[in-house]
Amino acid sequence: MIKSLSYDLGETLRLFKERNTQEMRGLSNRLIKEASIENNLGKAELGVISYALHKIETKDHIINHQNWPRIKNEIVQHLSEAMEAIESGDDNAFMQRLKETIQHIEEVDMEMGRFVQGIYEKAKVKQASLAYSYGLSISQAAELTGANKKELQSYIGFTTMHDEESEVKTIEERVKELREMTEGGLK
Repeated sequence: MIKSLSYDLGETLRLFKERNTQEMRGLSNRLIKEASIENNLGKAELGVISYALHKIETKDHIINHQNWPRIKNEIVQHLSEAMEAIESGDDNAFMQRLKETIQHIEEVDMEMGRFVQGIYEKAKVKQASLAYSYGLSISQAAELTGANKKELQSYIGFTTMHDEESEVKTIEERVKELREMTEGGLK
């Protein structure tokens, strides 16, 4: 069942406040699946953000850093403002709040990160690979999440994803699954 973007944003905000990293990761994966089906850039961006927040919250050196409470509060504020924007139908303000959230994620990397490639960039590649596994081409997956295409190709090549046997479904099974997801989301 496909959920509304407002619902998904509320879940992201709730899970981040609760520091529920396991459900946050599951949410990010669902968001990417739905974004792949709908070609929904807002949902894809939220999926990448959710994954990045999940990764941040699992890093002890970040959550124990003296600046983390301030940055977390700012992220919560931007996500709350994004919620208000989506509920009022202001797509531009919604995307702007997501961009501000991303800036704070990148700030965490600069101040507290330990790796050359940032958490947010890694999240884009990871979630693009997931979109690829759902049937998008490498180019489509990279475009949906904003991942670097060469990094995505390298990541997919490094994993055994391309060697795995894909799920074989008939057209009828795919149409039925899409109808169930769409009908479930409209109720």
